Amino acid sequence: MRMYIMTDLEGVAGITQGENRDDTGHWNAMRRQRMSRLLTGEVNAATEGLLAGGFDEIIINDGHGAGSTLDYEMLDPRPLYYHGLERPFWLPWLDERCDATGAVGAHSRAGTEGGCISHTMSGAIRRWTINGLEIGECGLQALIAGYYGVPFVFAAGDEWLCREMQQLCPGCVTVAVKFGTSRHSAMTYAPERARELIREGAERAIEAVDRVEPLTLESPVIWRDERVDPCWDEEADTADGVRILNAHVREIEGEDLLDAIRKVYPNYDYEFQAEEWSPGLRT
Repeated sequence: MRMYIMTDLEGVAGITQGENRDDTGHWNAMRRQRMSRLLTGEVNAATEGLLAGGFDEIIINDGHGAGSTLDYEMLDPRPLYYHGLERPFWLPWLDERCDATGAVGAHSRAGTEGGCISHTMSGAIRRWTINGLEIGECGLQALIAGYYGVPFVFAAGDEWLCREMQQLCPGCVTVAVKFGTSRHSAMTYAPERARELIREGAERAIEAVDRVEPLTLESPVIWRDERVDPCWDEEADTADGVRILNAHVREIEGEDLLDAIRKVYPNYDYEFQAEEWSPGLRT
């Protein structure tokens, strides 16, 4: 049984402010190292739970920011880890070869009242809806997985993210390690307790594989992309299937989800085929 985990940073217990990559001062460097350790501790806890529950292969995508947030010297040696920039796709190896997917360190979508460090991909995006379904980053992950028939079964992060994913993927296992009260404040567990809860929840995630339906869309797919600042000229030429509704909003139409994603993110290498590794994961 193969599990694909996407990691982020903003939903980790003990973190209430985003990462400042521009500050090169000593204190900020220490702060970022602490963030890395906190995330790594939660990822290791999820790994322990997933393996104890019955998954025997785990792929962990170091997904925050520059793709190098995990502390690789502290990681559990049993999963495989994907990291780095200039990726051929956002979620390589998340396809029909996986049995389930989930997220650790996850945050709620942009505009969530009380959501700690809530956003969708970046601060530039005000709202995303796909076929009328409002989504954030975990929602998009669940849709990509669902395209391949893979259910989203586990999420650890902010309480508001957990509620969000329970609505999108009823029956998935969620673990709230913090309760956001604004974009930069939260009630949170200490790291040791947060990891205990994540370990326990991850162990139960395998039970959700058969009860959670993959999140899928009917054709055509209409992706509404709303931005905080004006981005588009209503008179400008647009690509096929792209409509500019006003300076803040555009709609992208695709035959299916991946066709729409190609138009939203044209720079990805959509001919990339993620081959299996050798010799493979051994637990």
